[in-house]
Amino acid sequence: MPIEYSIDEGLGAIFTTASAVLTEEELLEHKRKIISDPKFRPGLVELSDVRAISEVAISPSGIEKFVEQDASDAELLKDYKLAIVVSGALEYGMGVMYEMMSSEQNRNVRIFRDLNPAMDWLGISKK
Repeated sequence: MPIEYSIDEGLGAIFTTASAVLTEEELLEHKRKIISDPKFRPGLVELSDVRAISEVAISPSGIEKFVEQDASDAELLKDYKLAIVVSGALEYGMGVMYEMMSSEQNRNVRIFRDLNPAMDWLGISKK
């Protein structure tokens, strides 16, 4: 699976990387894995670096599925912040679509092109 993550309990952060082809199914499974991880707790922030993906196989309806999943996990995602770092225009556009759709749930999602501003927004420093 091209999505990997680790939870740094000391920093209160999830570090996610994605590579190869990013699909809707893999991203939904990733979200489920994070929520069920014993280290997961409300209030974590997530830095998702997807600059190494080669293709986005996610449709606008797939983004709706992500937002619906987030809504069903709303209590667990209380005070959650997600910074997504992208490199391409398509990834940026899809990320902004997710950011806009997520704002209805009062979620804190932001899309970045550079890692350092994303980390600053999340309030975490480099490992």
